[in-house]
Amino acid sequence: MKLPTTHTSHKSPKAYKPYYLLSLLLFLLASCDKTPANGALDGHWQLTSIETPEASTQTKDNLTFLSIQLEIAQFEDHTSNTRLYSHFTHQGDSLLFFDLSHPSAHSVDDNTTQWVTAEELDKGLMNPWGIHTLHTRFHIQTLTSSSLVLEKADTLLRFRKF
Repeated sequence: MKLPTTHTSHKSPKAYKPYYLLSLLLFLLASCDKTPANGALDGHWQLTSIETPEASTQTKDNLTFLSIQLEIAQFEDHTSNTRLYSHFTHQGDSLLFFDLSHPSAHSVDDNTTQWVTAEELDKGLMNPWGIHTLHTRFHIQTLTSSSLVLEKADTLLRFRKF
């Protein structure tokens, strides 16, 4: 007596190749997308205005920037050819800049660290960003994907994502 045979269809491994390739492609695309370490704060910001009780100064034409990535902030002013770096901490609505340094501090060819001094701050080195002390804390009044408003005492610094 012959037993009935059931016919099951098995696809060859070649038939699954497009699915493997598609899965690999989706995995690679998902793994390349890095989440910003500081959320909306990460990026390149252009200072557009400084507002005090006495006046509001439009600074968009000055090309003054603040770039934030990981734990480093870069301050750049194309008008005065100034570029400085700082560490920062961001907790809630507080943003603290500290350890201001000159670009030479981050050069692989130069082993000397050139920290920004209080005397340089007194001469107005960081005035475009409202920084007048070696450790400066700002209140984050507004932070969106396109707008940043920092407040210190009675001064507002308005930035746009650039």
